Amino acid sequence: MVSALSWADPIFYPGEEIAAQDLVETMKARDPGGWFEKWRRMTIETREKQTRWLTPLVTETPRLEQRIRYDVYDETLANGNKRWNFGGGKGVNFIVAPTMEVAISLPQYLYYPGAGASDGFRGENFMIKNRIMASPESQKNYVFSVMLSALSPTGNISGIPEHWVWNPMVSFGKGWGNFDFMLNLGTAWADADTKQMGSPIVYGAAFQYRFGVICPTVEINSHPSISRFLFFGPPGLFVTPEVLIGRFHFRDHYSLYFGFGYQMALTATTIERDYANALIMKFHLLF
Repeated sequence: MVSALSWADPIFYPGEEIAAQDLVETMKARDPGGWFEKWRRMTIETREKQTRWLTPLVTETPRLEQRIRYDVYDETLANGNKRWNFGGGKGVNFIVAPTMEVAISLPQYLYYPGAGASDGFRGENFMIKNRIMASPESQKNYVFSVMLSALSPTGNISGIPEHWVWNPMVSFGKGWGNFDFMLNLGTAWADADTKQMGSPIVYGAAFQYRFGVICPTVEINSHPSISRFLFFGPPGLFVTPEVLIGRFHFRDHYSLYFGFGYQMALTATTIERDYANALIMKFHLLF
């Protein structure tokens, strides 16, 4: 008689994954490969234990990713003027352990056409993510993670508070066949500046359906701003219809994909404090 346990779908937890990884490394101890080959093997095995959804433009994926990402925002401000955001706070992500990812942004530059005095670099974004549970698409098809991101006060734009901004968040995603959704829920605060910023609730949701290499997606996201939190006022509310295209594999475990979308503010307060709309483009190199 076959045990009922043999029919259970695999779900990967941090303790089990780390123990399994230790066993794999012990079994491969005679492998002449160096630390780089072992690290690459670990990252590949880690990604095979989770879903293969594409990352939305705004909502953070609960998956662990190893990538170089570059975003560009063409924003229309409340007065009709333009602002370009080069980098968008995205950058390089590394899987450093079987359930852990770290990230640092590429330099993020804000450009105001015709108003050069306002141009400048924002601070650096940092993130650490820990994947709590995962099951691949052939099984239960979900991922659950926790993460902490931080924005440093190292930019040179005038008027930006000189405090670190912290953003702890939980992220969950579930899929059924070609459809999946991802949810983020967290908060944001500035150290030594809570009276000015408050502690807003920030959230995001992405819904996507995949047709081959084409993945239409719709997102709803809030943005923190320097004000007290009101549910449908600050910190800002946006909707973003978008299309993600890829993955295009060109070498073992290397691939490219792209995305573009049109983000629209849903409230007058959002338009006044952030921007009315934005064309967003992104580039992903997975390695």
